[in-house]
Amino acid sequence: MESNLTKGKPLWIILRFALPMLVGGIIQQLYSMLDMLVVGNAIGSRSLAAIGAADAPAFFARAIIVGLTTGFTAVAARHFGANNLPLLRKVLAGTLYISLVAAIVLALGGIFGAGPVMTLLQTPEDIKADAVLYLQITIGAGIGMVFYNAAAALLRAVGDSKTPVIFLTVAFLINIPLTILLVVFFEMGVAGAGIASIIAQTMSAIACWVFMFKRFEIFRLTRDDIAPHFKTIGHILRIGLPVGVQTLLLAGGDMTIMGVVNTFGTDVVAAYTTGSRIMMMAMMLCMHIALAHAVFAGQNLGAGEIDRIRQGFKETAWIMISLSVVIAVVVFVFGDNLVGLFIAETDMYIQTIMPIARQFLRIGTVFYVFLGMIWLYNYTLSGMGDVVVPFVSSLCELIAKVGGTLLLSLMFGYVGVWFAMPIGWILGVIPSSIRFHTGGWKSKASIIR
Repeated sequence: MESNLTKGKPLWIILRFALPMLVGGIIQQLYSMLDMLVVGNAIGSRSLAAIGAADAPAFFARAIIVGLTTGFTAVAARHFGANNLPLLRKVLAGTLYISLVAAIVLALGGIFGAGPVMTLLQTPEDIKADAVLYLQITIGAGIGMVFYNAAAALLRAVGDSKTPVIFLTVAFLINIPLTILLVVFFEMGVAGAGIASIIAQTMSAIACWVFMFKRFEIFRLTRDDIAPHFKTIGHILRIGLPVGVQTLLLAGGDMTIMGVVNTFGTDVVAAYTTGSRIMMMAMMLCMHIALAHAVFAGQNLGAGEIDRIRQGFKETAWIMISLSVVIAVVVFVFGDNLVGLFIAETDMYIQTIMPIARQFLRIGTVFYVFLGMIWLYNYTLSGMGDVVVPFVSSLCELIAKVGGTLLLSLMFGYVGVWFAMPIGWILGVIPSSIRFHTGGWKSKASIIR
């Protein structure tokens, strides 16, 4: 059922709204973690490294979907907050058209671009073929991922963060035995892991769209609604494309970092892959609280509740800072145990990989609070349609991370890469924090009527 976030105590409704999103985010991360866990333990650290080497290019390919999802949510949330249901249905129709085009582009890029990209990134030869194959499957056949995220974005915009999670969880539970079956029993390797994920993602997408059309009257399209409404599509793209380009830049930065990491050999690739996955899982709660606040801010902007936006941000920021500190302590103390989940104790390379992954996690964990706050500032501003400053923030982060990686890796080896990322978080948070606290978003963010 849809939920109005313009009434009630801000922090409570933000946290309540964030909880299902958090579960969904964890499940989405578990898709690729499952691949790594099964492949890493059943086949070995080399196949695990192949999946990890494909991670940054996969994120780059999906970056535009992340941006478009922001556009879907931001525009739909403001129409819902303003109770403009006819235009809300136009957003739904526009989402379908945009998602179809995005899925086609993604498929072509994944199928034909995987090989050249992995070559460009200097992927070690002993894992390159598997990395290319995994990327071609997960991105080339990623239509389910595109349409699931589109449906989830629209449902979140009207306050329903639970339904997408339910279908995603069911699909993931099906994915577990399917991955084991294809990888272990059919011995399909990384290809089996990728195929299992694609099947599960497609199932969750179909279930979400069928449920949304049947359950929500506000999303039932008439013949007039189906006709392309180019003004609405333009509004979505005006918000979504800058965020998409912003995410592309960050993804490009991650690819550059991956390219540098690849030059240090497969053991460092495996350590970086494992550490990055643990870091993302550890900070998942903070990221989804920030996403929940973005929807909260979008609905309240549509309703003209400026003071509620400020109040919600202040309360959410304190939660974000506290969580970042707690998560940092937990990851610092139990990091070795978490790394051990991905690589079997009998793996001949584990004694080399473990200390590298431990060092990566301990350097990054000290700066988690900056990562949490950059998410909160940028998602909030983007959720209100103020996308220029988050773009500048991402550009600052990108320049610092890439420049730092190239320079510090020459001076300190792969350890320099571990320090470059936190430097990017610190510099990236500066422009967005200035923008939010000076209140420029109140005049710049367009309220669509």
